[in-house]
Amino acid sequence: MTAEYSDQPLDRTDDAAEAAGRRQHDDDVPPGAVVAGLDGSDKDGTVLAFAAREATLLGAPLHLLTAQEIHAGLVGAWDAGFVPIGLEPELGDSGARVIDEARARIGREHSDLAVTASRPWGTPSQALVDASEQARIVVVGSGRKGTLERILLGTTSLDTAMHAACPVVVVGEDPGEVTRPVVVGIDGSEHSVRSATVAGDEAARRGVSLVVVTTWRLEVVDGIVVTEEGSPEWQQVEQRYRAMIDQVLQPVRAKHPDLSVEVDLRNGRPVDVLLERSQDAGLLIVGSRGRGGFAGMALGSVSHKLLQRALVPVGVVRAEPRTD
Repeated sequence: MTAEYSDQPLDRTDDAAEAAGRRQHDDDVPPGAVVAGLDGSDKDGTVLAFAAREATLLGAPLHLLTAQEIHAGLVGAWDAGFVPIGLEPELGDSGARVIDEARARIGREHSDLAVTASRPWGTPSQALVDASEQARIVVVGSGRKGTLERILLGTTSLDTAMHAACPVVVVGEDPGEVTRPVVVGIDGSEHSVRSATVAGDEAARRGVSLVVVTTWRLEVVDGIVVTEEGSPEWQQVEQRYRAMIDQVLQPVRAKHPDLSVEVDLRNGRPVDVLLERSQDAGLLIVGSRGRGGFAGMALGSVSHKLLQRALVPVGVVRAEPRTD
């Protein structure tokens, strides 16, 4: 069926644009809210479970967000200033159902939470990145269940983790046990320093231990590649890494003196070690980039692989918190 268009161009003035943006009840994201990215799929259940629990722990409002995309074939007409007749109500109804179902579930399971919602126009990833400017945490589903889907991580979760202004938690089929440890990977980079801070705060809120993982692989001492475990050269390398770990953890320990911290320093591949330790964790946290033992830790490298393969929720943290 061919779409029909009204012959009245859209008013592009600022006031009209603002009004158009709000006619779908597109409420502002409350500052410091936990944002749950929803799309009407089965993964919404675990996203809601994690986000509601996190909002409760933080004492923060919960904001439900579902984006309303314009079909590619209609973008030209939309950009030209013509509204497809009947399109806006149809898309709005779909988004409303997603929000209404989520509100009903939160009302049954977390009736004490303050809940707001929005249905912005645009791609899900862009809507979530925009929301991250006000949010404390953004929670999104991984969009994967089988082996192939683990390899092909959803673009929404990947794009959001790459570009969001706040920490992003990607949740798979399991929202994680809140009573299990929080695991964080650090390497001494600026990103991992921030990751350790976020992980320490989260572990303290949950009342669980913090597991700090650092790995190293190829190290040279006095011109010799270190390969013999327990040798003086091996011990020298580990001493250097432990000094780095102590420095990174100093503010965490100062802020949370009663927090139980376990340090796991190993010679090995960072992805393998973090996946192993995450098996008994409630949450795995990594920086969006790194160096050293986590060389090249950018999305597409260690962080990307963990998002693809970890069975527990994975939090991705930028180097610096938002300051505006």
